[in-house]
Formats: sequence, structure tokens, C-alpha cells
Amino acid sequence: MQILKLGGSVITKKHGYMQVDSASIARLSHEIAKVWHSGTRDFIIVHGAGSFGHGPVLKYKINDGILAEKQKAGYAATHAACAKLSGFLVDALVKESVPAISIPPCAIITQANKRIAEFNTGIVSHYLKSGFLPILYGDMVPDKKLIGSVCSGDQIVAYLGKNAKRIVIGTNVDGVLANGKIVPLITKRNFAAIRRHLRSSSAPDVTGGMEGKIKELLNVRKPIYIANARKSGRIAALLLGKKTLCTEIKF
Repeated sequence: MQILKLGGSVITKKHGYMQVDSASIARLSHEIAKVWHSGTRDFIIVHGAGSFGHGPVLKYKINDGILAEKQKAGYAATHAACAKLSGFLVDALVKESVPAISIPPCAIITQANKRIAEFNTGIVSHYLKSGFLPILYGDMVPDKKLIGSVCSGDQIVAYLGKNAKRIVIGTNVDGVLANGKIVPLITKRNFAAIRRHLRSSSAPDVTGGMEGKIKELLNVRKPIYIANARKSGRIAALLLGKKTLCTEIKF
């Protein structure tokens, strides 16, 4: 199994508020469909929430869970926004004759203090083995300590990634950048040295930006590739096991 993570910066206009990037979704869906119809179907997709998640979380002040009765409506609205974004991606893939199925994380994941405690992965495995393309996403999920909390797509990738043979992270830059240059390889040895370069975006991100992504992935001992999903062909190349411009995370 491979995991493709599509960042919110790729499928939404992240500096806006709940603004989908329809052109980017259409192009990526066409590219993913080519991989699917070529016979490579051993992958799932996890996508970020982008402006459909980060903005509402900040608006309703629910990044630290549900602390007041009035926040429950905001929690529900944020979940609905995340599900709506997933629907845009699924619709685009289905138009390309890819049997994509959106699986709401709120129905299969429970957290404890914002960390995954329970995950019913059987549903994901069933769809994958049955010839579907499972789609998961950053979502609001039940939380044993906080009633409900944010579960990032990166945390989902880290959880599922332990059983993957390869993880491909599609973002809006060519890889991890340090002083404007791509870092070709990241290991635990050089992570501290490049860490200060990781928070470069001014767009709201309640999940920690690029730094948060890499910290989540450091304990996943599988090949990880971070590439620019806004550049045609790069995501397809990595899913097909080919080389392209990217950052590799390796242990």
C-alpha cells in the first residue's frame, strides 16, 4: 500500500476562507486517474483541509477542543466544511472513472487529548482490497478528553504509514526548502539543522505547517517523498516508483 497525502495548500486557496481550487483538483484528479488506469491501484489518499478547516477552527476557537456549549455548532460546521471539500475531490475523481470513496474520519477515529487513540482501519482496508480508492481527510473527531478535536491529515498519514511501502506528500513547493534551495534528504540527524526553515507560510495552519508534517512523519520508518503537486507529473512519477524533483525523508 502507498499513501498519497494532498496538502490543503494544493486543493484549496489557503489564504482565503473555504475557497476550493477547482482547477488544481481537476488537474490532479486527471493525473491520479492516469496512474489508476495504468494498473497501479495500491494506494489511498489523505488530504488536508486547507481553508475549509484551518479558517473555521480559528473562527470557532475549537483548536483546543470543545470548551463551551456554543462551540458545538462551530465544531459541526467545521466537520461539514471538511466533508464538503472531500466531496469536491471525490466528484472530480469519479468523473475520471476512478471509484473513489470518501471515508469520514469522525466515524472511524477517536482521539485522546488531540492524539489518535482508536482507529477502525478495517473499513479502509476493505475498500482498498475491494478495488476502490479510499479518501480520508483532516477532520473534527471525537475526543475522550476534549469532547471533540482536530485530527490532521498528517496524523492520519503517520498512523496508517507504518503499514505503507511508500508515502508521497503533495504540497505547493518543490520539497522542503532551506535558504531557497531544496533539501534532497532529511534524516533525524539533520532535522534540527533545517527545522528553523520550515515555517515559511503566512496562511493559517492549526496543524503546524511543514514543521508539523515532518515531526509527525519522523517515526514512520518508510520512504517518504515531499513533492510539488502543482507541477504536472510529479505525483504520478512517485506513485509509479519513478524519480522526480522532491525531498526524501529516510532513516
